[in-house]
Amino acid sequence: MLVAIIIYIVMLVGIGIYDSFGIKDFGDFAVAGKRQTFIRVFLSLMVTMIGASATIGVVDHVVQIGFPAFWWLGAGAIGLIFQAVFLSKKIRSLNANTLPDVAQKTIGTGGKILLASVISVSWIGIIAAQFVSIGKIIYIVMPEIDMQVILAVTSMIVIIYTLLGGQLSVIKTDNIQSWIIAAGILVTFIYLFATNGSANMKILESVNLLNNRFNSTDLMTMLFITGGAYFLGPDIISRNLVAKDGKTAQKAVIASAIGLIFFSIIITLIGLWAVNVISVETLNGQNPLIYIMDKYIPYPYTILLCLALISALFSSADTCMINAASIIEHDLLMRDKVNEIRIIVCILGVAGLAVALFNTDIIGLLLRAYSFYVPGIVCPLFFAIWFYGKRSIYKPLWYIAVIAGSTLGSINSFMGIGSEFLPLVGMGTSFVLAGTSVLMGKKI
Repeated sequence: MLVAIIIYIVMLVGIGIYDSFGIKDFGDFAVAGKRQTFIRVFLSLMVTMIGASATIGVVDHVVQIGFPAFWWLGAGAIGLIFQAVFLSKKIRSLNANTLPDVAQKTIGTGGKILLASVISVSWIGIIAAQFVSIGKIIYIVMPEIDMQVILAVTSMIVIIYTLLGGQLSVIKTDNIQSWIIAAGILVTFIYLFATNGSANMKILESVNLLNNRFNSTDLMTMLFITGGAYFLGPDIISRNLVAKDGKTAQKAVIASAIGLIFFSIIITLIGLWAVNVISVETLNGQNPLIYIMDKYIPYPYTILLCLALISALFSSADTCMINAASIIEHDLLMRDKVNEIRIIVCILGVAGLAVALFNTDIIGLLLRAYSFYVPGIVCPLFFAIWFYGKRSIYKPLWYIAVIAGSTLGSINSFMGIGSEFLPLVGMGTSFVLAGTSVLMGKKI
């Protein structure tokens, strides 16, 4: 298995080196020239979404709450559908380079800086979540090496190949990784359910979208906070921006929503299989997917699943880093220098690694990032995009909406103060304030 991983990593770095010679400017490095076809955008979007939370995080969640763990990605799929209906074509028509660039065009420089600042802070947690997951998988192959050493080495590898080829390499490797992920997850699913037929009925009987560990209130939070990150998150929107036109972007988002629902069902059922067949007691706190890979499936399938998980995590980590770095360079520093983006990729990667070394809760890291970003950004930015060219916006109140939403959303997650529903309160507050800022504006 170690040989397969080494070959895989050498391939990624090789692609990065090759693409580094073809990068001419910021447009190539940050948005892959804005000329990507439907299939490339669709596959890249899928593997961007199928990262730490969609694999290891979801099956961990199955142990805690059962099949309703499906909603982590199910809510994301609903967010994508709303994005396709309301935003995809509009955003691509703005010809922006980053999500804060969208804010620049629709609300002004202040909105761009505010949005870029929120993303720069919150996305470090998302990068850290990917690194934690990669480290856990590699640790199975090399248990004799300290986990922190593995985290440091694997993180550096991701950083290096990301800074070499930029978005051009990310798109190219995403397409390769998508097929590896699909093969690894599907083969594992088929093997598990084909070899334990007697348990399948019991597993299917435990399929419930809600239960006493995940109720309708929890679902509401998931739909708005997690779904909001898919509706208007910088990594998801970045795939709109690399598409050759708005129609291509919209079609890719719709196809990705369908694909995400299918993937969510498969990965959740794998987790449910582990809980019913292996048992929670036997797992003893170990992630079910990693346990299955390490001890249950035949060795050839183990290699395939291992590469699938590494592909999922690498593809999310590189997208997070290149997008956040491009945003800092383009929207905060107001420059478009490729070498400076590469330096920022290194800084963000090291910051993500530092967080990962002290916090290994994957879903927790992601929820903290989302609770800071979604309540403050999603509603105000949606209003700015939707009413662009129709109504002006009263900017001071719009800025307050962003700050109030992010502050309320993050209080409980970062300081442990107040109710766990504060992110919803923050989102509601930003919605009302941003909506009022539109009403106070003038018709164009």
